[in-house]
Amino acid sequence: MFIPISPVSPRYPDHAAPRRLRRLILATAPPLLLLVVPMVLVALYGERLPDRVYIGNWAIDTKYEPTWQGWTSQPLFGAVMWCEALLVFSFLRYWRLPQVQRGLVVGSFLIGVAVPVSGALWLLALVDAPGVVARPAWHLAVEIAVTAGALALGWAAAGPLPPTPVVTATPPPHAPTMTLGPWQRAMFVTSTWSARRLLVAAVMAALTAWAVSNGFGGWQGMALLALLTIFEAAQARTHLQIDGSGITVSLPWLPVLHRTVPYPKVRFAEAMSEPLPGRYKLDDGEAGWGIVSGKGPVLALSLSDDRWFLYSTREAETAAALINGWLSRQRQETA
Repeated sequence: MFIPISPVSPRYPDHAAPRRLRRLILATAPPLLLLVVPMVLVALYGERLPDRVYIGNWAIDTKYEPTWQGWTSQPLFGAVMWCEALLVFSFLRYWRLPQVQRGLVVGSFLIGVAVPVSGALWLLALVDAPGVVARPAWHLAVEIAVTAGALALGWAAAGPLPPTPVVTATPPPHAPTMTLGPWQRAMFVTSTWSARRLLVAAVMAALTAWAVSNGFGGWQGMALLALLTIFEAAQARTHLQIDGSGITVSLPWLPVLHRTVPYPKVRFAEAMSEPLPGRYKLDDGEAGWGIVSGKGPVLALSLSDDRWFLYSTREAETAAALINGWLSRQRQETA
């Protein structure tokens, strides 16, 4: 049954308002270091750099590099403004999603802290350089540590997310409901495949292999591309489990990654003949999140934050009835 409820509507309360200004400031401030750090380094050491120097890099063969003055004359200001505009646009685009906003803060810290530190390390190696300069091996260890630290710092700085509202009302009469006895337990397990994700993962794997073989983008870019490839491939097969703790989506090929919808965050469950419009993946979107492998029946949960959880399964009717039965029994007992 399809219920024409908009996943995001202005009449709903804005659950993302707490700490939103803080998250906006933290998402836009760190990239400014991309300008500040080079300016400080030029002011301190600009006169101690050779006119030309060879640099050996892990990603590319020895090449010519200009002095810091040449480096800072590149369009850094335009690049930073473009980065800031992209962050602000993304933040406004997901104005009501604190989960995505926290991700933007983490990404901003990664760009604003890890990139300037990496650049400063190899540029400091040029100070008073007499000739050919080979980057010390410890630079890589420092870059990895700073990258991990920037991610952790961004996550901590964003602060805790606003609490999601809790639902206490029983599912509406139109929702399919399975009557559960006082001693019966809820248990439902199914899985789904996505050929499209397998194809995308194969393309990304080929791109990653090409980047590694050609030393394109430095180790940070190649590592990120490899992680995205693994994440995309892992989502080709997903596992749905409904039990006493809630509705859990897990990745059998990457068990460490899973997400659970607890029952207090669910208004009701529906079985729909086709997915609602919107983007439904393991990460949050405006419409909601979930796993949609194509057209066909989906289990749809109306969530307390006015979004939806969708999961493609031919047994959507059974799963929805089981969830509503569990919700009805729990909330009637509580009342």
